[in-house]
Amino acid sequence: MSPIGQGGLFLIQFIAGLIVFSLILRFLLRAAYVDWRHPIVTFIAKVTNPLCVPFNKILTLRGRWDWSALLTALVIEGVSAYLIGWLGGRDYSFLLIVIYSVTELLNQILDMMFWIIIIQAVLSWVVQGYNPNVAIFYQLAEPILRPFQRVVPPIGGLDLSPLVAILVIKLIQIVVVGSIAQIGQGLVA
Repeated sequence: MSPIGQGGLFLIQFIAGLIVFSLILRFLLRAAYVDWRHPIVTFIAKVTNPLCVPFNKILTLRGRWDWSALLTALVIEGVSAYLIGWLGGRDYSFLLIVIYSVTELLNQILDMMFWIIIIQAVLSWVVQGYNPNVAIFYQLAEPILRPFQRVVPPIGGLDLSPLVAILVIKLIQIVVVGSIAQIGQGLVA
């Protein structure tokens, strides 16, 4: 691929990655009932609203689940996959683009959950007292960790649920998402 093609590929991946990151963050912020008056949350909402509005007509907002954000992210991933194939001179099938989009979206959601847990754990050791910017990480991590905290009780006052959650997240990425990606690899000609 020429340097111009490589530059185009980089731009497509960077811009699509940034948009999808923002949309996943929007989904998780809403799912965790994070305070929408916080400046970071307000920024994410304002940036992603124009993208989500068309999909809000298909998937109306109900409670805490902003499915339009995930559907928008899935479409962005699909367009990105098509453009990457086009730049590389490959004609990907619709099924391959769908599989690629789903695996990329799942990987990014799971990666974001992984890093939210890591950041929240580190911040719990470093930051003392209330800080609104740190509170976002606690609010995002809490729904992820809650099921694991029910199963893994604290040992000696130490909460081991983040370790178990990280283990499960990485296993899901390897086994489930990896299996879906393997199906997609079989479609590449």
